[in-house]
Amino acid sequence: MIFGIGKKKGKERKAIKAPTRSTKGRKGLFAPFSRFFFNLISKYSASQEEVVGIEVTPTSVKVAQLNEHHDRWSLTKFSYRNVENGNEELLRTNPEIYVEQIQTALQIAKIETVNAAIALPVSSAIIRVLQMPIMTDEEMNNAIATDSLWENLTQLPDALENYSIFHQVIKRHTESNVMDVLFVASKIDDVNLYADIVRQAGLSPVIVDVRCFALRNAFETQVLNQPGAISQKSPLAILEFSDNENFILILQEETPYVVDIFIRPQDKELLATMSGAMGSGYIDQLLIDVLNRFTVQIKQALAGFEDQYKTQPIKDLTVVSPLPAISGVVQELQKGFENMNMSIHSPFEKLTIPEQLKEKTSAEENPSMFTAVIGLATRRLDVFGYFKFVTGVRNINLLPNRGNVKKKKRSDLYSKIVYIGASVFLALLFVVYGIHTFGKYTSNKQELADYGVIKQQFEQANVKFQKLLKAKKDLEKDLSKGQKLKSNSRSSFIMFREITQAVSKDVVLNSIRTSEKDYNTLVVEGQSMDDRPIIDL
Repeated sequence: MIFGIGKKKGKERKAIKAPTRSTKGRKGLFAPFSRFFFNLISKYSASQEEVVGIEVTPTSVKVAQLNEHHDRWSLTKFSYRNVENGNEELLRTNPEIYVEQIQTALQIAKIETVNAAIALPVSSAIIRVLQMPIMTDEEMNNAIATDSLWENLTQLPDALENYSIFHQVIKRHTESNVMDVLFVASKIDDVNLYADIVRQAGLSPVIVDVRCFALRNAFETQVLNQPGAISQKSPLAILEFSDNENFILILQEETPYVVDIFIRPQDKELLATMSGAMGSGYIDQLLIDVLNRFTVQIKQALAGFEDQYKTQPIKDLTVVSPLPAISGVVQELQKGFENMNMSIHSPFEKLTIPEQLKEKTSAEENPSMFTAVIGLATRRLDVFGYFKFVTGVRNINLLPNRGNVKKKKRSDLYSKIVYIGASVFLALLFVVYGIHTFGKYTSNKQELADYGVIKQQFEQANVKFQKLLKAKKDLEKDLSKGQKLKSNSRSSFIMFREITQAVSKDVVLNSIRTSEKDYNTLVVEGQSMDDRPIIDL
């Protein structure tokens, strides 16, 4: 385990939070809209990616799943299994034992998601806060691509290609033109050891954290986000006490300060054998001697932090331990810190816990042993970089192929968005069509309401129309016959003139007509006072 931090040249320097995402290519009229949409999608993707926290230690495995709603967290699924006679050697030589325990815990907790967040031991990680000249994201990425940046700044014990590396700019000091970069690395073999155990259990590791930051994440969600809790501007100090690894983590805003606390192998064996009696009032003198040496290193770590950051003495130190009982240990350690309050952390204190899980979460005397798995359960796969806007230590991921995992998740999310968009469009189309159809139906119904009256009026008008149509046909027939007749007015005039000239004055004509029997015969009727004129005619 390697820790380190660049030197600070004074506490009055102006520091600003580092921009977490380049704005190159996003300038223009639509830039605000694109940023808003991108941030919305980023936040949505982070909230939708369900992740189960899997804590694998030499002595136990723990699984937990949380749900967040309106900044309140609730425990939805939880289980843990102890590994009999478990130790570091067993974990490395017989990982199938831990695989089986994880599978059992998953079945008991009824975990359905396959996305898993795991944590490496702090002893397997290299954690440093590096100071370097201010660079743009593009300049930094170019330097990293050539392997020159980390080789010059970190001087790792092994070749660079053997490490999985995470980095993030956490602060930029504009006046001194330098920036603080969080650097976290672990050997790929160590990462694969834990990742393969989870894979063999049927899960897909999407996040590989470090245990100290997993502890911090539990504090971030369960304490710092609660009303009236510790201010985020004051340092947060966490002490890990165990028979495996021991360290103190202090967070000054986004900057982590991690110090390893050394315990001799024989002292670790003593802690392991006496861990069951650590909750009682009596503690063996041998254990007291171990705790006294432990206290000296804690004081040195606190003094180093206060000197480096020029802060006031830390007044609260929270203790976390995987040991089953540590209340007596904390009481003994407290004797060496008169001006500082030491307390055992309970990750369930501010969580909403369903009734079916309350008995399980209160079964152990030391609830702090579940802090790491609760912190892991708060993690979400950061597909678009949303958590870069929050803090660097909450965004750590040492998974070697995390770029490919994010790419696949982004592709799945885009497909889901397209599917949802198409579904919404079709739904809107059906709604518009339905409204239009309903409007037409209402209109047609109103028109059909007077159908009987209109039909009666139509029938009456149709009768009149048929009569007029018949009269029209008769008239057209007569007109057609008239058009066939030829005019005989001249011959008729001559005929009537001859008749009138032939009739004497003593005869009065009554009519001149054609015979009904023979149209060629003309019938002349008249009257006379005497027969002679008629005979003469």
